[in-house]
Amino acid sequence: MGFPSPAQDYVEMRLDLNEIFMPNRNSTFRIETATGFMLVDGVTRIKPGDLVAFQMEGNPMLGKWYPKHLMTEDGLIEGEQLEDVIVLGAVTVEVLTLDEKWRPTI
Repeated sequence: MGFPSPAQDYVEMRLDLNEIFMPNRNSTFRIETATGFMLVDGVTRIKPGDLVAFQMEGNPMLGKWYPKHLMTEDGLIEGEQLEDVIVLGAVTVEVLTLDEKWRPTI
């Protein structure tokens, strides 16, 4: 009996970071980096300019993908060099860690 609570009109869904950061959970994997880690989705369609994780000669690398080349910190990978590249997937999230001794833990 009585009236429903007016607060029910303002009920929001809970924020789930797994849904936001990993839309394809079965194909997402984690890569450790020197500054934290990144999540890579192996089935997301890669568009020009996307950051991708790839292997070249067995070494894991990161770069921006374009139709005719990969742009990395070390320079361009293009032409016949692209034959040695195995693209693992698109980087969906990069999580940085701050480990500074002078900063208090909260």
